[in-house]
Amino acid sequence: MKVRRFAIVLALVSVVFGAEKTAAQLSREASQAEMGGDIEKAYVLYSEAAAKDPNDQLLWLHAQTLRPLVEAKLKRAEEKSKEESKEPPATLDPTLIGTITDQDVLESRKMLPPPHIEAAPGTQTLNLRGDGKALFEQVAKAFHLEVIFDSAYQPKTGLRLALTDASFEEAWRAVEAATDSFGVPVTAHQLLVASDTVQNRKEFDRTAAVVVSAPEPITVQELQEVATAIRGTLDIQKLVVDTNRHLVLIRDRVSKVRLAEKLIDDLMRPRPQVAIDVELLEVDESFTLNWGLSLPNAFSLVWFGAPNNTQVTTSYPTGYTAYIGFSGGKSLLGLGITNASLFATVTKGVTTTVLRSEILTSQGQAATLHVGDKYPIVTSGYFGATTGSGTVYTPPPTISFEDLGLVLKVTPYVHGLDEMTLEVEAEFKLLGTTSVDNIPVISNRKFQSKARLVNGEWAVLAGLMNGSEAKTMSGLAGLSVIPFLNNNNTTLTHTETLVILKPHLLNLPPTETFTRSAWVGTETRPRTAL
Repeated sequence: MKVRRFAIVLALVSVVFGAEKTAAQLSREASQAEMGGDIEKAYVLYSEAAAKDPNDQLLWLHAQTLRPLVEAKLKRAEEKSKEESKEPPATLDPTLIGTITDQDVLESRKMLPPPHIEAAPGTQTLNLRGDGKALFEQVAKAFHLEVIFDSAYQPKTGLRLALTDASFEEAWRAVEAATDSFGVPVTAHQLLVASDTVQNRKEFDRTAAVVVSAPEPITVQELQEVATAIRGTLDIQKLVVDTNRHLVLIRDRVSKVRLAEKLIDDLMRPRPQVAIDVELLEVDESFTLNWGLSLPNAFSLVWFGAPNNTQVTTSYPTGYTAYIGFSGGKSLLGLGITNASLFATVTKGVTTTVLRSEILTSQGQAATLHVGDKYPIVTSGYFGATTGSGTVYTPPPTISFEDLGLVLKVTPYVHGLDEMTLEVEAEFKLLGTTSVDNIPVISNRKFQSKARLVNGEWAVLAGLMNGSEAKTMSGLAGLSVIPFLNNNNTTLTHTETLVILKPHLLNLPPTETFTRSAWVGTETRPRTAL
């Protein structure tokens, strides 16, 4: 019945104050009641003052700040009353009774992010003396903040604490440790202090929800691994991953939510990006030397005349300018001869082809470059009869496309700022000169290697060299063995194909970025977020 009497007293005080006093007077009395530890009276006075002056948002904010404390105290009084009298539970405070609309229910589901304290920047040198309340008030005043205390808070006395060049968080944590208390943000400039007990932790350490956006380059598997690690480490109540929108929803106590945000930020840092310059260098060299004496190696026998009584005509072969006669010119037969020539020719040529390209990838992700064509190859088909009575169905052939040319696959691994390792797989395919069942044979050359390079350094990772030399000699049989009485032809060819790579680091690797430290406290006394 004590709770019922307390509710009636609050209602009477509300009526009397609302009828006689102004909002400013009620606000002053509420502040005095709050400083004296009478949280219930302060809450009623702030509520009445806010009703008189609706434009003053600070009055409403004070009332809403004290409301959880009044509710907690009423709940403890109700439980104690039940244990003592075993009577039916008393009625609730009339100020808590109202109508809840559907819109209120929807708004209650939209959890806001936890408040963040906006303390004055810089450091302070403090010499603190007094009980626990005095220490907290002095620190709050030094950094332009306001502190309120739980109605059941029992401060320690006779404390002294000296701090030199301490930031707000350092000073606040020191006072928390010295007074065996903890504080939670209520607004950006106001904190609530209570004794560090398990019950108070459950009541005052609020629950919050945040949504963290993951960077686009991260894969779904990596996002799930990060979420699983954070949930297992911090024992998060609810953690949902939206793989389609790359979002992570975290809902738990503010102290865990803030820490989870820091871990996600550190674990989801982008991988180092690497740009690789690729050059395919092909050099063709050819040399041809032809020299010697060109002698005729064929002679024509020609008949110059014919009897008068015959119709036979004489034809002279082309290419012959002189003939050797027989029997002192009395014979009608002649041997055709041509002129010999002395010659020497040299031909030399060099052809260089350079193909430049650039591929972009991240650490551990393979990048593929294909230079060539896709050649269709029939792998299966119908080769039976296509004629006959009725309609003959001919199944379409099955075709696969083979990548001809160069297929280059590179996977980088970054070692700091200066070096990286490249895993290279190069495959070169060409159509062969033979075929089996009208299916061409593919000539394949494959290369696999690893190379550790300095950032911006060229490296020749693969090469193909071909060379040939041919020498021919021609002339009259017997005379061709005599120097300068023959035709000599020398041909030299040399071809080189090189694959050259040069990596460039585009952003800092995770080993070179700053990792923040986070103090988390213990399992029973986690450090609250400020």
